[in-house]
Amino acid sequence: MCGIAGIIHFSQLPIEEGSINYLTDALAHRGPDGRGVWFNDNHTVALGHRRLSILDLTEAGSQPMPDASRRYWIVFNGEIYNFLEIAKDLRAEGYHFQSNSDTEVILAAYHAWGEKMLHSFNGMWAIALYDTQTHTLWLSRDRFGVKPLYYYKDDKRLIFASEIQAIHKILGKNHPLNTDVVGDVLLGKPHYHGTIQTYLKNVYALPAGYQLKIENNQTKVSSWYELPRVQVPQTFEEQALVLRELCIDACKLRLRSDVPVGTCLSGGLDSGSISAIINQLQPEDSRFKNYTHQSFCVSFPNSSIDEGEDALALARQLGSKIDIINVNSPNPATLEQAMRTCDGFMHSLAFYPIWELYRYIKAHGITVTLDGQGPDEMLGGYTPVYEGLSAALQKRSWSWFLDVYDTYSSTGDYEGFSAKENTKIALKELIKNKGRNLFRSPQAPKEPLLKPIRSNSQLFDNELDKSLYNQFFFMPLLGILNQYDRCSMASGVECRMPFMDYRIVEFVFSLPPQSKVGGGYTKRVLREAMKGILPDETRLRKRKIGFNAPIVEWFRGDLKDWLLAEMNQREFLENDFFNGKQIKQDFEGFIKSSQPHWHTAWQVWSPVHFAWWQRQIKQMSY
Repeated sequence: MCGIAGIIHFSQLPIEEGSINYLTDALAHRGPDGRGVWFNDNHTVALGHRRLSILDLTEAGSQPMPDASRRYWIVFNGEIYNFLEIAKDLRAEGYHFQSNSDTEVILAAYHAWGEKMLHSFNGMWAIALYDTQTHTLWLSRDRFGVKPLYYYKDDKRLIFASEIQAIHKILGKNHPLNTDVVGDVLLGKPHYHGTIQTYLKNVYALPAGYQLKIENNQTKVSSWYELPRVQVPQTFEEQALVLRELCIDACKLRLRSDVPVGTCLSGGLDSGSISAIINQLQPEDSRFKNYTHQSFCVSFPNSSIDEGEDALALARQLGSKIDIINVNSPNPATLEQAMRTCDGFMHSLAFYPIWELYRYIKAHGITVTLDGQGPDEMLGGYTPVYEGLSAALQKRSWSWFLDVYDTYSSTGDYEGFSAKENTKIALKELIKNKGRNLFRSPQAPKEPLLKPIRSNSQLFDNELDKSLYNQFFFMPLLGILNQYDRCSMASGVECRMPFMDYRIVEFVFSLPPQSKVGGGYTKRVLREAMKGILPDETRLRKRKIGFNAPIVEWFRGDLKDWLLAEMNQREFLENDFFNGKQIKQDFEGFIKSSQPHWHTAWQVWSPVHFAWWQRQIKQMSY
């Protein structure tokens, strides 16, 4: 896990050493354990790397790394979890290795199999590889976009890096913003995730499952991965057994580490399943020698969204150690410290407790965590009520229709959300849209301003599966992955996600929708898969709390004065992107209200962070 960067000049003008150094060192927080820079012979290509040492802690694992022939040079961010199996196959073909790193295995795999090697990888990655014979630069990103990769290209050069802010420092503080993305974020809906767009004009995200190649000064961006449908068992019970084995193996692979490993445990089904699986593994097994049986949970004392007690109870049942991290309203200095690590501006203050979580984890000697992202988006854990009811109608199943309605009605209430009310609203909207002909096909949605890079129209025949596909490959998951990458890497912690294993993803998306939502439960097949592994108190809990910060209490409490001070800044009151005076007036009413509304608080954060970020950029030297 690291930070990678690079520059390629299309002319024969050499790259200044200061440029690649500046670009690389802007990523220092991602890789505090080492640094390297490489130039080709005529200095028209430069690669930079900041190292977070996870596998093979010796210098043999340093990057940029050449292959044995020194034809190929690589910088790599991420982990290839099955690198030992791939290395075994390569040794059978005559390859030898000087290190115990997955980076060296990637180089050998590329030499042996070329770009097709990606289909053999089980992991998360952003790869940049340069061929000194063909003068080809090749970039690749993992299937689901767990690790980030951004680039800027004009007629003279291409610049790439793990973070947008690093590229921004090369382009200069006056580089224009992407107004579509800025407007999107200011509405609290960062739909640009899953597109190629970023908040800087002409700075692009290489999409998940895509590759970019520069050969003979020609640039080609293409998809290397498309979600396939795989064969699944016919019965629900057999489906759960297969998922169970996939989850166990995914966790085992992600325990491979030469540094201490812990888990994040919220007390819910997803993170609880991971902790339950790995806590039952035999401690004497040398493959898992660096797993600490240490869990970490964020707690918001006296808040309706606090899960600390649930996590503590589950940890005791599993025999796991747990640190409950009480995150209170931040003081302004600490909050601004966190804001500086965001690689731009955030749509939600939910990033702050995540940032505090990983800062605490790193301070307590843990460099790798296993986290539970993925099942909510794949298995209906959020609230695709309208789509679930539509899918039941499309399948002409009244029993499933009632099942879906009852399932989502019983997921509980928390700050700013009522499950029962949300389900009633979805039903009313469904009746309104369908009219008397409940079985007619739904109308095509309007084209979004920022279009997702992938389409699901050919994969699924019902609205629920289409919605889950969009949640996983577009929003909210890509926004969540981006948030966790920013916040964990700000402290040099590698966040691994077993449910993002491609075998699990392909299997789940091949299941019928009734296996995902039904029987009174969301994430139905995962609950069945964890029977006997995860205590029923957690496995069968219906209440769903989305991770956030208690913004109503914080904004009306300790953060009130700081927020008002920020709203009095010229960058806020006279902002070209929003009506600062109106937002300030609404916020003042929110403070005085006897019934403050969560949505008012939600709408405050993104413009405040954006205006603060604009002021910081103006003060920078670049």
